[in-house]
Order: sequence, then structure tokens, then C-alpha cells
Amino acid sequence: MQTVRRRRAENGAGRVMQERMAVVMELIDVKDYVQKTAEIIGSVVELEALICDREYRILGDSKQRSHEPVRKIGDHSVLTAAIARQQVIIMEDTKRDSEGCRFCPERAECDINAMVAIPISRGIHVYGGIGIYAHKKESVRRLIGKNKTFIEFIGRMSELLIAKLDEEQEKASLRERVRSLSNHATSVSFDEIVGSSRGICLAKEEAESIASSSSTVLIQGESGTGKEIFARAIHSSSQRFDGPFVAVNCAAIPDNLLESELFGYEEGAFTGAIKGGRIGKFELANNGTLFLDEVGEIPIHLQPKLLRVLQERRIQKLGSSQDVPVDIRILAATNRDLEEMMKTGAFREDLYYRLNVIPLAIPPLRERRQDIMELCRFFLERYNRSLGKDLKGFEPEAEKVLTEYDWPGNVRELQNGVEYAVNMARGRLIGTDSLPRRLFCAAGEPALTLKPMRQVEEDYIREALRVFGSDAEGKEKAAGVLGLSRATMYRRLKEMEENGAGGAEAPDGGRTFET
Repeated sequence: MQTVRRRRAENGAGRVMQERMAVVMELIDVKDYVQKTAEIIGSVVELEALICDREYRILGDSKQRSHEPVRKIGDHSVLTAAIARQQVIIMEDTKRDSEGCRFCPERAECDINAMVAIPISRGIHVYGGIGIYAHKKESVRRLIGKNKTFIEFIGRMSELLIAKLDEEQEKASLRERVRSLSNHATSVSFDEIVGSSRGICLAKEEAESIASSSSTVLIQGESGTGKEIFARAIHSSSQRFDGPFVAVNCAAIPDNLLESELFGYEEGAFTGAIKGGRIGKFELANNGTLFLDEVGEIPIHLQPKLLRVLQERRIQKLGSSQDVPVDIRILAATNRDLEEMMKTGAFREDLYYRLNVIPLAIPPLRERRQDIMELCRFFLERYNRSLGKDLKGFEPEAEKVLTEYDWPGNVRELQNGVEYAVNMARGRLIGTDSLPRRLFCAAGEPALTLKPMRQVEEDYIREALRVFGSDAEGKEKAAGVLGLSRATMYRRLKEMEENGAGGAEAPDGGRTFET
């Protein structure tokens, strides 16, 4: 943990500089695509094709299908010259006309007789070059005879390569923006998770111990317990802390849109698909962490595709047949009983076990009442700042209500309750009269506003005087209706006056309550 924090501090300045730099993609970044392009060119022209980058590294070879170490072309080859000069070069007799061939140590064994070399460039930027070459005499004649057609075709393939680089550059820029927004603005450390009860301390210790792992974690707990906070803390303490953290609420996205949100789609994949397609959340989270909140809400028809991604770490966009590798860690969360859902067929058993590699349980607030007032004071400070208040704390009666309430909505409900109380409070301390009414009723009972008996009596006296009047006759009628003697009525009125309620003339010249 300390190592991660130290590295984070040391790399902080470097990351800021990287964020300001434009993302520049090169052919080496799309090597698999370059190899496929070379194979397509070779198949269409029925000749051998070679593609290299501006560092002269061979990234595509139509006759080579296996993954071998990257080789370089010679400094004096025709393709090197085409890249350096940014010119198309047509060589009808390479052994006679090519300087590289004349000095090549493999000249005797080489059977290349003709070559067309075309640079891959846009403006002043050169990405590399494409070469097609012939061995036999009939192949040489066909290459030279149709060199214009070949050049046009290779030019189109060159444009496709550059378009692929643009696409990857846009994706990389988007990932960088997501990483910057999702990490630095909302990163969470375990020290920031409020609570000192045994239950929450054990959960934090367990989460911190698995943070450096790459294994999938299933965070289980009731709604409002803080599952996403734990997920962010795990990411912030992991080796992927400088990668993106992408959160997806699976319950908030309609079933018919969830697949495209997760995996993305190609242009024209369905009616309404935007031009150029769209990158999905899995790709956005590449080299970072993907948090699948409410994973139990994923529809059954989509669960096999999610299982495949978890197993292979490769996705397939809607409308595409090409697999895209992703390097991500999966953190999932749910408030549902997935084991019970498996029994009813609502959740796949194989997906459950793939997600539940490391289970992490977050206890509900009613099982850690020791944390309630600690959380209340934490949120009080927050809302004092945001609402411009200067409340000093809670009255003892309010603390009793807060700690005895079961909080079915857990920390989220408590946070909302404190925000309400800060808005309603009029004194320096939050009292029971500022708390939400629901906190005073037992589960299943209607909400009640409870007051001290003396205050209830005073309210009835005020109402009776409003009806019958505050003169002597009205007071006597009010006392009769309330079941009070004349002396008791005037004593209550005097007490109310002394408590600051104001007064009116009594028959004996004293002051009584004025309605």
C-alpha cells in the first residue's frame, strides 16, 4: 500500500504532463491490423506484400502468418528509399538497379526481381511504407504492366491504415479523458471510508488486502451501504490506480441498450447508430477498472456474452466480427441474492462463479450503530460548508433518535437525513424538531410528529382562545371545554407568558396570554 502511494506521488507530475500531450498513434500500435492488411494486399494482387513503419520495422508480411520477432528492412532497400524520399518507386530489375540489392549479403540467394514501393503518409507525416514484389518472370511482367492499378489499390489500403490510426487515436484520447475525470476527480482511499465499528473495519481490511490483485471481486450489500465507494478505494489502491475507473449502473440502462453501452457498436449496426460507431464501457476501461453496479439486473440473454468477456478478456462490438482485446479488472456489486436468482434461473450459475472469485460483504448500518454518529458528524461538516451553516452538533435527544433508527436505506438515507436536518435547523444544535418525521416511527407505522405534553397542552389552550376569544368570558368558556378550573386556566396562561408567549390583561389587572 505504501509503495503504491509513494509511486503515485512520484509519478503525479509526470501524469499531469502526459495528460497535456496529444495522443499520437503509430503503425506499431495497430500491428495486428497491419498484418491483416498485408495479407489482403497479397491476396488481391497475387504477389507478396510487405508493410513497415517509419522505423523500418516489418509489421506486415503476406507470406508470414505466425507471430515472430519484429525484423527490420535494410538501410538501402527500395522500401527504405521510398519512405525516406516520400516517393513511389518502381524497380523493374532490383538486382541491377537497386543499390541495396547490389550490396546485400543475401543477393545470391534472393529471388526478388521487381518491386513497387509506396510511402504511407499524410501531409508531412510519414507513417511507413508498403511494398509489393515479384519473383518469377511472369509475375514481374504483370507487376510492371499493371503498376498503375496496383499503385491505386495500395494507395487505398494506405488510406485505410491511416483511418485506423485516426480511430485508435480518438479512442486513446477518449480513454485519457475518462481516466482523468474518473480518477483524479473522484479517487477514494480506504482512510476516507468513515466508520470505526468492527464490521466496517474488517471490510476495509479485507478490501485493502485484495486491492493489489487482478482478480474479480463481487461486492455484496444492501442498497446505500457504499459499495461503489469501496470499489473506488480498491481501484485507487491497486496497481491500476493511474488507469481509468469506469462505473456502469446496469439497472439504470434499458435492456435493449445495455449491450451497446457495455461493448460499443460499429457504424450501421442498427437503426439509429451514430456515424463512426461508438466505443463501449469495456474499451473505455482498458488498462483500468470496470465497475458493474447492480450486476444482478443484467438480462439473462446478455449474461453469456458477459461471461465470455470475463473468461477471454476480449469483446466484440455490435455489428462487428472482430475481437478487441481489453486489459481490465472487473469489480461487480449487487444488493440482490444471486444464489437465489440462480435457483430460479434468473442468473447463470457459471457467471456467478466467474464474478464471485473474491466475495466482499459490506454490513448494513443497523449492524454497525457505532458508526452512525460518526457518519452524522462527517455529513454535518460537509453540509455546513455547502449550505453556509455553522451548526455545532446534535442535541442528546436527536442523537438518541438517530442511533435507534434502523436506517433501511443505510448510509445514503442517513446522508439525506442529515442534509434535511441542516436545512431545517434554526439554532446552533440539531434537535428532534429538525429531523425527518420518518425517523420517529417504527417500521410499518405511519409517521407521527411527537411533542412534549406541556407543548401539546399549550397548543390546545391557544386554539381554544382563538375560538372563544381572549377576554374573561372567552377564557372561562375555553377552560370549561378543556376541563380546566378557572384558577388552573389563569395559572397556565401566566406560565406561558413567563416562558415568552406574551400576555393580555386579566380581570385582576395582571397580564395573561394574548392570542
